[in-house]
This record gives sequence, C-alpha cells and structure tokens, in this order.
Amino acid sequence: MPSTSKTKNLFATNAKRQIQSELLVPIMAFLHKSGMSKATLLTECRAAIQVASSSKLKVVHVSIGQDLIGIVNRWLKDPMYLNSSGRPDELPLSGKRSVRSLVGACKAKVSPKEALTLMTTYGVATRASSGKYRLVRRLMDYGHTKYLPFEPSYRFLVDATKVSTKRLRRTDKRPGIFWQCADNPRIDSRKMGEFMQFAQQRGLSFMHEINDWLDAHDCATTRLTKRRPTMKRIGVGIFGICQ
Repeated sequence: MPSTSKTKNLFATNAKRQIQSELLVPIMAFLHKSGMSKATLLTECRAAIQVASSSKLKVVHVSIGQDLIGIVNRWLKDPMYLNSSGRPDELPLSGKRSVRSLVGACKAKVSPKEALTLMTTYGVATRASSGKYRLVRRLMDYGHTKYLPFEPSYRFLVDATKVSTKRLRRTDKRPGIFWQCADNPRIDSRKMGEFMQFAQQRGLSFMHEINDWLDAHDCATTRLTKRRPTMKRIGVGIFGICQ
C-alpha cells in the first residue's frame, strides 16, 4: 500500500512535530543521564543512521487509527454481527447488517471502504466466495510481509519510551505506569514457534478483557455526569520477545 499525499502531510504536521518531544528527547535524556557524553551520543546516532540507511525494508505511511481495533472488537462480540453459532458472521459492504452499519455503530472516523482495505491488507479480514467479508483474526494485527507501517510502529515506540522513562519527566503521585517482562534466556530455539503461539492465544484473551473494560468505561458510550471529565488515553500493550 503506497503512501498518499494525505498521509505524507499527516506525518509532516503531526508525527514529525511530536517525534522530538515524545521519542528522541526522552531516549537521549535517559542515555545522557546514564553516563554517555554528548559526543558519544552524536557518534552513535550517526552510526545508527548509517546502519538504517542500508535496510531494504520500506516504512510506509498509511492512515491507521484506534478505530480499527474497536471495529474488530465489536464484530467479534456484538450479537447483531454474530451468526447462529455465536461467531463473527460474514457481512456485506452495505445494508442494515453490514460493514457499513458496523463502522457506523463504532462511530469510527474511517469510512467502511477504508476500514475494509486496511483489514484485508493486514490479513484481519478477507472477501469470501459469497462476496461478503469474513473476519479471520481476533484482533487488529499490523504485521505485513513487504513493508513496515509507520503509524502503529511509531505509536508503540512512543508508548514504550513513555513507560520506561516516565520518572525523568514526572514526579507527581498519579497512578504509576508499569512495565513488566517475563523471559528466560535458556530456552531451546526449536520451542520459539510453540511459545509464540501460546503467548498470542493467551495474550488475545487478556487483551479482549482489557478491551471490554475500556469499552464499558468509554465516555462516548457511557452516561456522563454534569461535570465534564478529563479525557486520558489508557490501555495495555503486549509484545513478543525473541533474541
């Protein structure tokens, strides 16, 4: 999926403006405070750019938002979009019970066609022989064989950076952001596939519980009090480790 002028402009006005304060400054501050000199940091940055320039994998800008996660989640559990077996039903593009009505129910900012394009591109949905669309994954997955999508990858790096360097910027007593890791360096490499499958299955179940909690407390769907709440983006991220 090639970049469009719209997504290039979005990067220029949003991500490029935030990349310094959200990603580079915390990382550089962390390294500098750990004992690395400015000269060493500059040398390492130049070396990293040199290595990165030799990579043949393309990084592509596409408009990907949180809306897709909500669409997939609703398709999985809303009774209106389930078949008689309680599984996500195949849906046409338009109609009373369709991808269009699903996207509308989620109050998503993407169009039904845009949502379908992204979901089929990343293998989350596919077009069945009936002409309808079938959900084939339980969660939005941004993995692609030919390129790396910038938006979710950048968001992941920013989130991880904020969590791991939070004490460099914040000293108040609000609920702390946590970082936890379970790993073991003495595992037979032949077990890698088995572990990743196990972790993905358990992780998906956990993430659906998290999504259910977030949906239940979404101010757009729950009853608001007279006092306007302060909105915050909260959630949990899971990633696999293989070294």
